[in-house]
Amino acid sequence: MGRLALFLALDRVKVGSVMLMRALLVTLSMSPNAGEIDEIGEVAQVAAGSRKQFSIFDATDRVLLHIHHLSRNMVKLNVIGLNCGTSVDGVDVAHVSIESIGSSPHVSIELLSYREHPVPTHLRKRVLELCRRGASTTLEEVCDLNFELGGLFAEAVLASGIDLSEVDLVACHGQTLWHNPVALRMGDGYAKGERRMSTLQMAESAVINEKTGITVVNDFRTAELARSRMGAPLAGFFEAALIRHPTKLRVSQNIGGMGNVTIIPPFCIGKSTYSAFDTGPGNVLIDAAVRILTRGPDVRQYDADGLMGLAGEAQIDQEYIERYISSVGYFAERPPKTTGREIFSDDMARSIVSDLQERGLSHNGIVATITRITVESIARAYEEFVIPEHGEIDEIYICGGGAENPNLTSFLQQRFPRSTVRKLNDATSPRSMSPEGDGEVNGDNRLSSSAAAADLDGFAVEAKVGIPAEAKEAVMFALLGFLCVCGRSVPIASNETRAEQAIMGKITPGKNFAAVLRNALDAQETKDVLGRIFVK
Repeated sequence: MGRLALFLALDRVKVGSVMLMRALLVTLSMSPNAGEIDEIGEVAQVAAGSRKQFSIFDATDRVLLHIHHLSRNMVKLNVIGLNCGTSVDGVDVAHVSIESIGSSPHVSIELLSYREHPVPTHLRKRVLELCRRGASTTLEEVCDLNFELGGLFAEAVLASGIDLSEVDLVACHGQTLWHNPVALRMGDGYAKGERRMSTLQMAESAVINEKTGITVVNDFRTAELARSRMGAPLAGFFEAALIRHPTKLRVSQNIGGMGNVTIIPPFCIGKSTYSAFDTGPGNVLIDAAVRILTRGPDVRQYDADGLMGLAGEAQIDQEYIERYISSVGYFAERPPKTTGREIFSDDMARSIVSDLQERGLSHNGIVATITRITVESIARAYEEFVIPEHGEIDEIYICGGGAENPNLTSFLQQRFPRSTVRKLNDATSPRSMSPEGDGEVNGDNRLSSSAAAADLDGFAVEAKVGIPAEAKEAVMFALLGFLCVCGRSVPIASNETRAEQAIMGKITPGKNFAAVLRNALDAQETKDVLGRIFVK
């Protein structure tokens, strides 16, 4: 088959001489072995045989994508992504294989495994007590906590069952203790209220490095704050690169400790990026209320399967919900904006619980009302800041722990009956070329030749993304670690005030650092800014 098959297959789809020469020159310059050339020829023939379903560009770029996939300047790293959100309920551990695709801006990812490692109760309590305005602490305690958290994240890696000899990087977000995205009263001095844009995530990378022997990339958000950007939410670039649709307006709604939304306009409106902002509380107030109401030896950490909220649905206090939402200034602020436990704290939850107890609600009624506060804040954010600018939402994809709470997802569906509400792992990614005409390949999202024979009609056939909703953040940080060592950045949200890219992350070299660096430097021609993400 080899080079001749490639030539004949491309000729069958009537490819112009310039594009044909481009394909052949790429193939010849690579000088792959016979098996690889046979594989390229097979892909070309399948694409050629499907010429009625593919445009000329689809078929050619499908072959070129596979050629790039075999390119010797490809970077491939196995990365463990680690994350612990504002709920502080567990460390997410995602083992991900990540490859650059030749000199294109695109990458492919494969989730090899995912698990959650529990956070000990005493450590969770310690973190939550510090994440409050006016919390009593000392530098000694902060110093100690950084190393204890580093030990926890290292333990999560060691307990994962992953063969560490096969791992190139650990990408660790750490635990956010404080996030201040807005500068205040600059020049007045700290004592008079001056506050810089700043953020603090902890889990000492040197401890993780020492216990695992692996190079660690951490501290991703600081580069964004240094560029005078919000630094949160970070996941927008990931979701936009993964699930942008040719014709549908999609939003991805994370309901973790906090809630944040990514708005992903369709390709058909022309060149566009994404926008993202925090909608307000996610599970943070619900979890705190459950802990307060069930305290004692049988304390619960969250409303499992939404059972308390479901049992109290008939007692939901709509008057209180309206009063609460109108009293919190954050909800009325226009994006870009971000928030955290600095506002939506356990102290706020205690105040709400106390108010609702005085109004005669049962424990279940209180949890149901706070659950409705959370989802109502999300719905109003769409009504006030998304729909007026972007139009009706076609699809809403939910991720984070809140995706498992049917009270949240069902009410969102009630509020937006013309939108489809699903979990992120049910999202699809189109198998066709972008109508932007920039040469971007959205093709077979699994980088296989089998889909080339699918019955494609424009953008009709799609493939499920398949990343579990709960694993998204850890997979994203694995990708950020990969991009950091490769010296690459991510697209900036359209609602940010500064558009200059920043390479996110700081590197703590491990025993394998030289090998990782050599691998990353092999792809000198890889584009700087991330393009599409293809899932194997």
